[in-house]
Amino acid sequence: MPPPPPPPRIGGVIFYLALTLAPRVERQERGSTFSTEVAGATATFLTMAYILAVNPRILADSGGPCVPGDGGECIETGTTDRRRSDDFDRRAFSLVQRRLFLLPTHFLSYSPFAHCDGLCSMQGIMGAPYEECLEKIKQQYVTATALGSMVACLLMGLVANLPIALAPGMGMNAYFTYSVVGWRGTGKVSYQAACTAVMIEGAIFFVLAVTGLRYKIIRLIPEPVRIATPAGIGAFLAHLGLQSAEGIGVVVGDVATAVTLGACPEDKQTKMVAYDADCKDLGICVFSDNYTCDVEGGIMTSGTTWLGILGTMIIAISLAYRSKMSFIYGIALVTFVSWFRGTAVTYFPNNTAGDARFSYFKKVVDVTGLDKIIAPFTSDLANAGLALFTMLYVDFLDTSGTLLGIANSMGMIDEDGTFPKSTQAYAVDAFATMFGSIFGLSPITSYIESGAGVEAGSKTGLTAVICGFYFFIAIFFAPLLASIPPWAIGGALILVGALMARSLTKLNFNRISHAVSGFLTVMVMPLTYSIAYGLIAGIGSYVVMEGTFRILSFANLDVPVDEVEADKHLLGKSLMNVTKGMGEMAPTTSAEDTVKKSVGETGKDEEDPMESDEANIKNSTDDSAPDDVGDNKK
Repeated sequence: MPPPPPPPRIGGVIFYLALTLAPRVERQERGSTFSTEVAGATATFLTMAYILAVNPRILADSGGPCVPGDGGECIETGTTDRRRSDDFDRRAFSLVQRRLFLLPTHFLSYSPFAHCDGLCSMQGIMGAPYEECLEKIKQQYVTATALGSMVACLLMGLVANLPIALAPGMGMNAYFTYSVVGWRGTGKVSYQAACTAVMIEGAIFFVLAVTGLRYKIIRLIPEPVRIATPAGIGAFLAHLGLQSAEGIGVVVGDVATAVTLGACPEDKQTKMVAYDADCKDLGICVFSDNYTCDVEGGIMTSGTTWLGILGTMIIAISLAYRSKMSFIYGIALVTFVSWFRGTAVTYFPNNTAGDARFSYFKKVVDVTGLDKIIAPFTSDLANAGLALFTMLYVDFLDTSGTLLGIANSMGMIDEDGTFPKSTQAYAVDAFATMFGSIFGLSPITSYIESGAGVEAGSKTGLTAVICGFYFFIAIFFAPLLASIPPWAIGGALILVGALMARSLTKLNFNRISHAVSGFLTVMVMPLTYSIAYGLIAGIGSYVVMEGTFRILSFANLDVPVDEVEADKHLLGKSLMNVTKGMGEMAPTTSAEDTVKKSVGETGKDEEDPMESDEANIKNSTDDSAPDDVGDNKK
């Protein structure tokens, strides 16, 4: 049956193209169906829809193209002066580099520098005109985020044929805003220079992808690190799902232990601050999004947490019955319940923040232009070198970890550590970064939340194409999609993390260099909030250990036998003794063969049992690492 004719509207054209090109993404060859791909795409999109709300807020904190207006006069002289106080930058915004994003109300209304001769007041970046500009670019960043993600997903599906969705990367957007441009433009790199650096970074990444240099770099990643990467990413996702920013709020901050059990209601939450000299002496205290429940109590009494746990259990039980709609069931139910006002679990509480969310939610359809943020490039790249290098290596490692992790969970990794159309996948990721920079976005990258779709059955690029269509819809229905509460998403992230931990069954824990490097890869990713740092820890530890073993081998010091291998050796000796004893008591061929099969010596009667056992143990040690790290199918 031929596909239906394309509708006249752009959205219909895109969907028509998705249906028309669907046969080209090898659905039948990979054992998938159209309905399965739709379910996987929906699960993927719902688990990453939070980016439509989070990314605009973070990028708008950079100030974007906004500049201080008439509020930049100096208190003492009354003349207009847009110079920024170095003392103010040092004191106030060094705190932002610690990833503390919110300023208290008293800081907005009082400037301690108003009493300092020659220093400009805070009215420039705190004045009403500047705030109005920030609100406009925040709305434009919603459109830009959806547009950049749409193009990236379409290209990933049609060019690379992988069920991987892309969007501006979390972590990279925070680095772009708070470490490079600075909060409201107070960093050493201008907003225009930072966007230009993103474009250049994407271009370099693209060259690495299409020339094959990327493949040579990936080949350098040790096998245990490749195996442990999916589990590490899964632990990262589960860590996010357990916290409050993007999860159910079970894990919160603690002054003594860094993290502890939480789930207390909002009126019991105590915000945490950086209590340094500026906070103590000047009252410049910056609050973070992190909080603790230790002061006011109320642990495990939050209604939203219990609603999130309910959604998690719904997804888990549905997965047990192999339902392809498992993630959709849990997320949709929790979201629907959370949209009612006046309840203990509402996403729109009766306060300023809740009213603002509800006002945006009621718009349902809202489209904003891109006139303020489009093509923000410059030739002045002063102080942007370090930012360019940092974004390149973090983007490269994060993308590599995500693509390898998703491909591994699909069973597509070959013995060389690569997967079909890997060059196209990396090239699309790099091109997406360049495309996003045109709209002032931080690097666009492959999203590990795509694992939710893979677990729902996604196997082809049709999933990415449908995700692109969802992002196209998001351009118009951003108020609805941005209103999915974090406790509706948290359960999906936790369960995806649990399922991705299956890759550890391929790790050779009997070999110490494999065990340690794999373990560090898994642990460092969630604890540092960075896939890149986890890869660095795993690769670094593996290189140090194996390099040391190789150097010591020149001094006739062989690699020490691991305890487990030693136990296996002793067990082999014991089994051989039993074999001899049984042979003396009942010397039948079948009995000997049966026992010898248990120690791997069948068919070698003429060999010395002890020598054969030692040879088998040696071969087991040498060949214990799996040849195909991608054989981790559901």
